[in-house]
Amino acid sequence: MRVQNPGLTKTTGANPRWLIRPYVTRLQPDGSTSRVKERIYLGSCAAMTKRQAQAAANAAMTTLNNEKAVVTAQIIFRDFLAEYEKDYVLRPENLSVATQARYISQIRNHIEPAFANRVLGEVNTKLIEVWMATKINSGMAWASRVSLRNLLSGMFTHAIRWGYCEKNPVIGVSVGKRMAVREKRKLSDEDTVRLLNALPVDVRLICELALFCTLRISEVMGLQWKDIDFERGVVKIRRRYYRGNLASPKTQKAIRDVPLGILTSSLQFRCPTLPEHDDDFVFSIKTRRGSCRDDRDINRHFLRKAAKKLGLYSVGFGFHAFRREAITSISRSVGVAQAMKAAGHTKADMSQEYILSDLGELDRAIVDHQHRILGAGKTVESVTPVVANGPKWAKTIQCLLPEVPEDVRKLLEGLIENGGLEKTRTS
Repeated sequence: MRVQNPGLTKTTGANPRWLIRPYVTRLQPDGSTSRVKERIYLGSCAAMTKRQAQAAANAAMTTLNNEKAVVTAQIIFRDFLAEYEKDYVLRPENLSVATQARYISQIRNHIEPAFANRVLGEVNTKLIEVWMATKINSGMAWASRVSLRNLLSGMFTHAIRWGYCEKNPVIGVSVGKRMAVREKRKLSDEDTVRLLNALPVDVRLICELALFCTLRISEVMGLQWKDIDFERGVVKIRRRYYRGNLASPKTQKAIRDVPLGILTSSLQFRCPTLPEHDDDFVFSIKTRRGSCRDDRDINRHFLRKAAKKLGLYSVGFGFHAFRREAITSISRSVGVAQAMKAAGHTKADMSQEYILSDLGELDRAIVDHQHRILGAGKTVESVTPVVANGPKWAKTIQCLLPEVPEDVRKLLEGLIENGGLEKTRTS
């Protein structure tokens, strides 16, 4: 730290101002630094006393004497982004190919247009909150906003480690109220069967591995024949295939064994018998031009096409919908903890997010609850009929329950016609 204590002076003229002239370290385009004597105006002489001006000068010099902070605050955010991409994002040991692609896309489309031309020191909490508000107003999904905030926070965490800033301005920034942009609709069992029957055999088997075994589409496409244990009837998740890149699973928890159930026989029927095929991929979808292993093309030309034909398509529908169905069903049978292990989630909260609202199950649960409270076999209408008020209505037979036997009804009608008992309401 360089300590300077320049003298307090004031300008001449009709409206003099207090100023100091310290040396300020400036960052040059080639990365070098140079010290330049600059004027720093503190305020009008008419508006502040000399003591107040000296206090302002001391506050300014507290910052300027910290030469490192002054230099790093002048770093252009675009240059920092380039360094962050090169030294962190694009290094294969740090991130998977899928995460790299997502980070680069978010940087290019959202972060770079907003902050690239600013210096690093200008990007403060207030500026980030205003930027996030524009994303909320544009209708960006809550999960996408969270992802953007986390990426920007991670950038500043690295900037602190690299000595470019002293605090993370993203901490405390709100992403707004959580509201789903796309409906996560659960297919009925009948619709699921219809959709599976409309798919080619190999595409259907891919969907069934996601539907019954909670596999991600990247995990399905990464399966090799050595990963299928036919004796135990389990599939071993040891790698994933994402659009041409073969890598380890998403997290440590994603490395798991999942029971196959009746899918064991379907896979065994397709399995080559020679051991030299152990490293072959299980799925390679046949097309008119050869074979395909890209999940986007398989979804577009097979799954989405069949869903639209059957009237089951909704925006965002794809292979991930089957994984949600699996987690929903497993959690209902054996609880969220086991569903989390089957899905390879790190936290139970994530498994909860995957559980879909099953209106059929909810309807049965509500009706069962009603039967327990209101009486076996009776509905709300039969137990609590809507009747008018007043003694006149009490004398009519319509106020009675419809379950009254016919002979009793006639007896009561006769009593009412003849004047009724002394207490017709009790009758």
